[in-house]
Amino acid sequence: MLKRSIFVIFLFVISIIIGLNLFSSRGHHSIGLITPDTFNFITLIGACIGIALVLVFKRQIIDMISKIHSVFLVAAVLLFSVFLQLAVIRLFGVNPSWDFGVIVNSAKHLLATGELTDYFIKYPNNILLVSMLALVGKIFTPDLLIYQAVNVVLITLSQYFIYRITSKVAGHATGVLSLFVSVSFFPYIFFAPIVYTDTISLLFLLIPLNLLIDRNGDFRNHLFIIITASIFFSLGMILKGSLIIFIIALSIVLFIFQKKWKKTLFILPLLTLLIVKLCFNFFIYESGMIDKQQVQKYSFPVTHWIVMGQNDVSNGKYLKEDFLMTDQLLKTTTREQVREAHLNELMSRLKEKGWKGNIQFIIQKLTHTWTDGTYYSLNKLKRDPIIPENFTRLVDFKSGQLVLGYARIQHIILLAGLFFIARLKNQNEFFTFSMLAVIGFFLFFILWEARSRYLVSLTPLLIMISCIGYFGINKKQAVSSENEKKELHHNTIS
Repeated sequence: MLKRSIFVIFLFVISIIIGLNLFSSRGHHSIGLITPDTFNFITLIGACIGIALVLVFKRQIIDMISKIHSVFLVAAVLLFSVFLQLAVIRLFGVNPSWDFGVIVNSAKHLLATGELTDYFIKYPNNILLVSMLALVGKIFTPDLLIYQAVNVVLITLSQYFIYRITSKVAGHATGVLSLFVSVSFFPYIFFAPIVYTDTISLLFLLIPLNLLIDRNGDFRNHLFIIITASIFFSLGMILKGSLIIFIIALSIVLFIFQKKWKKTLFILPLLTLLIVKLCFNFFIYESGMIDKQQVQKYSFPVTHWIVMGQNDVSNGKYLKEDFLMTDQLLKTTTREQVREAHLNELMSRLKEKGWKGNIQFIIQKLTHTWTDGTYYSLNKLKRDPIIPENFTRLVDFKSGQLVLGYARIQHIILLAGLFFIARLKNQNEFFTFSMLAVIGFFLFFILWEARSRYLVSLTPLLIMISCIGYFGINKKQAVSSENEKKELHHNTIS
């Protein structure tokens, strides 16, 4: 019953997201451009043609992929991905600014002094990322190019794990197709120069998922595997708060699929998160890199992000006025008073909009979050580019419409594929986990401060589920193809 309810809610959520994408797109808006009148209609037609071609020729595509030697093909595609990302870094690299710049510069500062800057007192959620970059800088050198090279490695590894996991769940051919999609996926290409939690967080989803899923595509029941996966998910949550959704999803999956007393294993991911978080806090405070009392006094509370997520000035995105309000409150009052002020402001904003206004606000917020096929990557490349004329040529005139058109068409095709998993009869733990994650992100960013780039952490699941939705589970096809090769080899020898 619970599985069925999750499935129905998932289809409802996807219907809303796809419906918004049929009539709106925020790719132009993210870089301060006006969407041309015919852009949405033309790209929608392009996406429909793409979906139709995939559905008509999917069997031929599967047959063709099944005949290609997987090792050489996967290696070649991943090498192409590295080349593509390095080309983007070369052509569209940026001087570090916003939080990205703070993190890069703070990694150097941490190496030099062993201490963190005051920025991390307000935003302790970024301490894990800066510590990771400082470690990289200590092993190699704390230069931007080194950090970008590490980012390329992490994105490419993520693409490999997307292929690996999809192959386990749906067979080699579908796995290879998921690799093609991930290598051509807009944010994985254009976020290469940006070393931040959006791309770094990908492996904190994919590594534990790869550990959990066995060669048959089912979740392993081994206690050690569950705990290890929970540790990775917990570190991901420390790196990026929204990844707590993956921990909750794993707990629910364990409760649904485990039998009898083993259902109590659902507590393991939550308990692991608590232990990992306590150990991490103990480490950063005992090491002296940051003052515990300062963090407890001046770090922004959870209520700040909820209040900011309900501002109608920027449709629930970052708002400087909200930042200044919280910063001033923390300097002049107690944390309890700050939380109380936030809750009062939250209620005020909800009442001011009214029930009709709140519905309109949620629609606008969902539109800004879920209809940007660039995932805000071009906005980040627009900020202080090293070669400004390259970025100008990328988004100007016809080239800009082609780039943004590609992002929107790919985005719609990807989302539509999620709908097709309704055709699958046997949906195991992986599918339930993925559906819970999509539902979780959808609800979380209605409440929380939101940007389209915050969805990048979810995109591996979108790619894998979408490819399986289009091409199905082809394990028998893969086995049959392998048997044909062995038989041909045997006949040749004979």
